[in-house]
Amino acid sequence: MRMKVKDVETLDPVTVDPGANVESLAPPVTERGIVYVVSQTGELFGVVTGSKLISALTSEYARGATAQDVMVPADSFPHVGLDTDLHTAAGFFESSCVPELPVVENGVLVASLPQRSVLTTFSSTVASSKGNRYHEQRALAIVRSLHEGLIVIDKDFIIREFNPAAERLMNAKAEDRIGQKAVVVSRDESPIFEVMKTGKARYNVITPLTDGRVFSVNYVPMIEDGEVQGTIETFHDITEQEELRAQLVNSRDELDRAFALTLPNSRVEHKLKHTPEYRDRYDPETGLITVTEVIEDGSYKHVVNALKVLADLNSKGIMSLLGISKDVLVQSIIFHDLGKSQPQLEIGQTVDPKKVFEYSPAHAARSADIAAHFYRKDQDVIWLIRYHHKEDELPLDFPRHLMPMLRLLQLVDGLSAALTRRNARIKLDVEGTRVTVHERNGHPDFNRSRVVDLFTGETVVLNVD
Repeated sequence: MRMKVKDVETLDPVTVDPGANVESLAPPVTERGIVYVVSQTGELFGVVTGSKLISALTSEYARGATAQDVMVPADSFPHVGLDTDLHTAAGFFESSCVPELPVVENGVLVASLPQRSVLTTFSSTVASSKGNRYHEQRALAIVRSLHEGLIVIDKDFIIREFNPAAERLMNAKAEDRIGQKAVVVSRDESPIFEVMKTGKARYNVITPLTDGRVFSVNYVPMIEDGEVQGTIETFHDITEQEELRAQLVNSRDELDRAFALTLPNSRVEHKLKHTPEYRDRYDPETGLITVTEVIEDGSYKHVVNALKVLADLNSKGIMSLLGISKDVLVQSIIFHDLGKSQPQLEIGQTVDPKKVFEYSPAHAARSADIAAHFYRKDQDVIWLIRYHHKEDELPLDFPRHLMPMLRLLQLVDGLSAALTRRNARIKLDVEGTRVTVHERNGHPDFNRSRVVDLFTGETVVLNVD
């Protein structure tokens, strides 16, 4: 009887919401090679693979991009059902270089089928078949056509199968390896000895090679009559994913270290890291928001995002303008929300933001007082913090030379809030005193492109989506 998907090992799929920030996908994609984008009811919307994630993270539009933005739509990605014939599933793996296939029933993602399940099933057929010649030949053809490397080693550690993918990955010929003693090529002792001894499989073993590459290896015992007769190794190269993960970790560490140097003391860091922000979904008909995520260190992330936006503008020449001081702006960003007091909200809660959140100028004034009286900040910094939410209500003695920086601080603050709270996507261009902002935001009032003149204050909306 021909085997079906439901007859072999499947895995719990790693899933994310469509609005998940693209940077948050790096750890699960690195670990599994693939994540699934699903609705709250489990409907499969799409798939994010390692190659798609790398392309997204290296794109100029990476900031604020979401899983939905970078996924392969479900109808363009191969999938199987629980009753799909295993030979059919093998054909999908043969034609698409992916580590897993989604298992879908009535549009709902119910499991994922790892390539190793197909490989080990057919490899076992090759290794132990004594009867049906057709099935043996068919299994052998499938094993040799798949993209993941496969080596079958018997209980005496003699190599009995070495597929073409293994030839490519190991830079060795099957004719030279089959019949030879297995050689351990990792820097660490191979788990094959443990699997041979215990009969228990090991999956997704991260294995650094002596040549600097990194493989993810599965070790599955071949058991006949209760005895381990050998081991099936399947593996693929994850060097690129590991380098990406290391780059992301290093970038985050470097950013945290650089940011920590700008903070005046641990109390400021503690306050920022213990003031939450909320991701939400806005309903334009009612004006209400529904909380979708609680960001416990939201104020810290808000400040970091603001500094990222400012750094982007700096790279485009904004600091060359007369009247723009990088030091004043950085200090204003660090302290601008230090006096904020947030309500305690929960995921799923629907509220009127005008009622539950404190009036913005109130916490701006409180932040200015903290910066002035406890940290003795420059008077220009105090002015900017106190009035960054009140350009239309400036006092008569507000220094006019600060107007360009006030507008720039307002712009940076707003864009950072969009990145932090709604995973918005933004692109910035600078030409003279004018900043062009292309923003894609879940809030319709901000889902637009516009030009802001920092000197005159004139704002021109280019389009509204």
